[in-house]
Amino acid sequence: MTLVTTLRHLGAALIAAAAVSIWQPDSLEAQAADLVSQGRQALDADRIDDAIALLEKAVSAEPRNPAALAWLGSAQVRKAGRVPGMEAAGWVKRGFDALDEAVERFPDAFVVYVVRGTTAGRVPEMFRKTDVAVKDLRTVVAMKERQPQAVPEAVMGLVYLNLGLAQKKAGRPAEARATWEKGKRLYPAAPEAASIDKELRGL
Repeated sequence: MTLVTTLRHLGAALIAAAAVSIWQPDSLEAQAADLVSQGRQALDADRIDDAIALLEKAVSAEPRNPAALAWLGSAQVRKAGRVPGMEAAGWVKRGFDALDEAVERFPDAFVVYVVRGTTAGRVPEMFRKTDVAVKDLRTVVAMKERQPQAVPEAVMGLVYLNLGLAQKKAGRPAEARATWEKGKRLYPAAPEAASIDKELRGL
């Protein structure tokens, strides 16, 4: 599963998160939420520059929206795949700076860990983000176990799939197997269940 596919699936899974908020709604926040939705749609359509522009507007409209900042960082990392050499490395750095800021500013928002974790797990190993992926996705699992209502069910199949992939990438196949088996047991109807089965067969 490529970074593009993973983030497309993540965008779909996080539709449920629109109802999960830690701020009071008003016109600016509604505007930001709409811009985030449009930005995710642009990412799904592989219109990276449009997505970045929309998500920058979302951050500007409502700086307290954790999803806006996290998705902006993810889109900036995606931009690296469209440009050469050193410019690509610059986009990866810019994207992870935004993702790191999102986690720092919104430590109780599951979305920042899901987006940074899945993004970190899919960049080339040269960027040394695999441990970040494992840590972030484990954080989401812990948040779900500690306070189930804080994390939508819809994202958990993707979390377990990508946590296992990150553990495998880090050279820990036994941990990956345990993660995938747990994900299958807890979320057997998740859209990612078939991908988890395939990964387990490949270990």
